[in-house]
Amino acid sequence: MAAYGIDLGTTNSCVALVGSDGEPHVINNMSGFPTTPSVVYFSEDGCVLVGDEAKQQMGIDPTRTVECIKREIGNDHYRRTIDGEQITPLKISAMILKKLVADANEVRAEDGGKPINDVVITVPAYFGSREREITRQAGEVAGLNVLAVLPEPTAAAISYGIRDLDGKTFMIYDLGGGTFDISIMRARNGVLEELANDGDHRLGGKDWDICLLDHILTSNGLPTFLEQRDISNSGELGRMVLSAENFKKRLSNVDEVNARIMYKNKNHLTKVTREDFEEMTEDRVESTIMLMKRAIKNSRVPLKVTDIDEIILVGGSSYMPMISNAVKEAFPNAKIRRDALKPNLAIAEGAAVYAANPSVVSSGNSMDTGDSQKHSSDIEIVSPCSYGLCCIRNGQQVVTNIIRRGEPTGTTHSQDFVTSSENQKDILLSIYENRAYDSATQLKVSRLLTENVLDLGAAFPKGTPIKVVFTLNTNGILEVYGECMGRKTRFSVQVQGATDSEVKQAKLELGGHDVL
Repeated sequence: MAAYGIDLGTTNSCVALVGSDGEPHVINNMSGFPTTPSVVYFSEDGCVLVGDEAKQQMGIDPTRTVECIKREIGNDHYRRTIDGEQITPLKISAMILKKLVADANEVRAEDGGKPINDVVITVPAYFGSREREITRQAGEVAGLNVLAVLPEPTAAAISYGIRDLDGKTFMIYDLGGGTFDISIMRARNGVLEELANDGDHRLGGKDWDICLLDHILTSNGLPTFLEQRDISNSGELGRMVLSAENFKKRLSNVDEVNARIMYKNKNHLTKVTREDFEEMTEDRVESTIMLMKRAIKNSRVPLKVTDIDEIILVGGSSYMPMISNAVKEAFPNAKIRRDALKPNLAIAEGAAVYAANPSVVSSGNSMDTGDSQKHSSDIEIVSPCSYGLCCIRNGQQVVTNIIRRGEPTGTTHSQDFVTSSENQKDILLSIYENRAYDSATQLKVSRLLTENVLDLGAAFPKGTPIKVVFTLNTNGILEVYGECMGRKTRFSVQVQGATDSEVKQAKLELGGHDVL
């Protein structure tokens, strides 16, 4: 079965397919580029542009342009409208996916290949259940059959080839344009285990761009990016951001650039050295190092910095020399790898390999992608979140985490509780998700997934024992079992992404646009 692997990125996206040679190959878009900017532009005539042409519109009409929408997936407070039409992460992600697959299918058609509708989409390892479900739903809205939603670091490790990593404990350092993802993994006897993951969905190459732009602006006595209220709706600010991105990329290859920007129809020229750039963005680099060390601290097996054998750099922003230098300084014993692989394509290629046999995680069968066996592995993924039950402790509502973040999928744990009231006839099982590693956490930092009532059939005294069992299966589905005085309940937690009406509305609105 042919299926695409898709890296749905914050700033750029990519699609790949395993070829007849058993190896993954990135499919260029219709503009001839391997990556497509994750940017959407709504024209006044109702047409929607996605990709390179849309990105160009950022410097012309930013009020009709949407970028970095991946940062907003799961954000209930995100609000934006264009021409009275509500802009949602679900709909924008669907438009990007539709464009990626349409381009890939058109390229295939030129070679006589049939269209492909099945896809595997990657997400940051720290995405919670709701973010993953919305990503899956975006594929559905785009008219795709989503076989799996795969953690990005796992895809990157698959792309590099598990055989080359066997016997090693390694990190995937994924610095994209809008998000940062870190995962610690171990390969032993063909089995790939994820030991820990962490990240920041609001830290990426875009933040380096803004920092550089602010330096150029303040060097000329001009307001910073966030202070640009008077031109925030003009194309001028968008053009300056795009220019800063280009200056950043050039500083990865040269020692200094003459950075020229246009502000209110006047040119401003500033010489920026690589040393200047590295100094002004040092705090951002340090944030990534801190997250790497936090992941080591929270690993499900005890680890030290010196236990990391290799660190694989992926994501387009990892091209910056300051990244490899900082990582090497923080982990002097580790081998820093990029090899011949292009960091900005690794995740899509790994997703394509997985797409060739998506049952590998749930079945535990070895992966066979055809002629090449270098990617073969069983994969053990850890939970990016903790799952718990709301209960009363010392008079306060808290969430007792029964399955904790960092534990492998396939885990089963039980917890004993007691009824809280006299003559209690039923028990409300309120299931929550959170990012804490602790055995208990506050209700306010947890997200309610579902509630289910266990009917006791009679009134029981306060303190009657209750047993609750959580199983996080290998597909990432949480199964709950509760028992009290012989009465039992069992249910699977169906994660709520976008509502059925939101999905229906997104499909309707997407169908009303020509997406180019």
